Amino acid sequence: MSNTGLTSYLIFVVISILLGAFQYGYHNGELNTPQQVISKCSNPSTVVIAGLPVCIPMADSQYALVVSILTAGGLIGALSASYFNDRYGRRLTLFGTNGLLAIGSLITTLAATPHTMMLGRFLSGLGSGVVTVVVPAYLAECVPKSHRGFFGALNQLAIVVGIMAAQVISLSWSTLTGWRYILGVGVLLAVMQSCLLPFCVDSPRYLASLPGGFNRARQSLLRLRGSSVDEVDEEINEWRRDWSNQVGEEETTAIVSQTTNINIWKFLISSQYRRPLMIVLLLQLAQQLSGINAVIFYSTSIMGSVFPESSGKITVFISVVNLIMTTVSASLMDKVGRRSLFLVSSCTMALMGMLLGWSIESGHNQMSALAILGFVAAFAIGLGPIPFLMIPELVETQAVSSACSVGLASNMISNFAVSAGFLVLRNIMGQGQVFYLFGGCLFALTMVAIVILPETKGRSPEDVIRSGYSLYPCSYEPIRV
Repeated sequence: MSNTGLTSYLIFVVISILLGAFQYGYHNGELNTPQQVISKCSNPSTVVIAGLPVCIPMADSQYALVVSILTAGGLIGALSASYFNDRYGRRLTLFGTNGLLAIGSLITTLAATPHTMMLGRFLSGLGSGVVTVVVPAYLAECVPKSHRGFFGALNQLAIVVGIMAAQVISLSWSTLTGWRYILGVGVLLAVMQSCLLPFCVDSPRYLASLPGGFNRARQSLLRLRGSSVDEVDEEINEWRRDWSNQVGEEETTAIVSQTTNINIWKFLISSQYRRPLMIVLLLQLAQQLSGINAVIFYSTSIMGSVFPESSGKITVFISVVNLIMTTVSASLMDKVGRRSLFLVSSCTMALMGMLLGWSIESGHNQMSALAILGFVAAFAIGLGPIPFLMIPELVETQAVSSACSVGLASNMISNFAVSAGFLVLRNIMGQGQVFYLFGGCLFALTMVAIVILPETKGRSPEDVIRSGYSLYPCSYEPIRV
């Protein structure tokens, strides 16, 4: 093992966990390119395999509902995830979500009506909502602190790769006889992760929070780190010191012996969590109100008005740019820091959104293509990975599941509003005006972030809490009260 704490087994566990984020990305991108084939065919009475119709005619508003119902299911999944995450552990919860993802994908693949497609997408959304809570916490609790930013950014990278995979596959299978295979891939992905998870250990920090769980946490860390017992014990003792510094030595045992002591309701109403709640909501709303999912879900439709012959290829190119810049973000996260990348990303996205709106309205087609690529690149460098990465860095282990659930619930609500409302707003306001609206919302949220968003690079959650969520690490030890 190297002194960085990175082992081949840790990499295997990380890849196995990230398949959940990959599935979430795939389900987000699977209905983008085949929209016209699924909903606009001229002869829907044609029958293909097993009596299934060759297409399912829908108005744009109904298709938008099919697309966005994923986030409605995600909202319920995110709100329920904290219970399962703390009750059954990260690994078992992630294993269970694959049942929902597989069943949802199967129903969508075999759908003959819009309502059946909605049911399948809703079930996939339930699983996706749980995934988006579990994966960031699971990753953050398994990897060494010095690499937490890099591995945390891989969560967003897996989502991006999933979206791109869906769009690349769609280039070949967006046909009357092939579009169902695009949806059927989701079943295979769920089965694949289910086969890998039994070989993974559970989160060591989660195990340490269970009654008498330090021995199990030690065994988990020994497999993940591949280091000596002394080195692993030192890492566990560091957790003990953090917990002791946070609440006082006499309360440490009580803290680590509770598994669900911070539920969603307590996280929402307790004054102790008011600041992290504000930060979590800020991060999630900024990500979704930027308009990124209007581009991810409807890039083919948006670019179709500008480059009708090449819109599908531009959609794939957008995903390639997203992938490249998310990889760059992962390499910078532990060097530059979360706060700086977030602010650069949000400011650039606001400007690119305004430029995209202006270029569409003015008929500058090449500028529109450049603006949408710049918009996605700016998202990937900060607003993409950071909202997911920072939640486990803002609250202690006992509250992280509830914080993730609240954050992802707000993410899903705003995601649903954007994805369901975009086509309607575009018809009312015009496509360019909608991006002006996104840019204005993001600019306002960036101003708030300048005031309240702390830097969490290289800091434990307990250190961030002790410092009162100061914007940067304190150079002194705060007075404990």
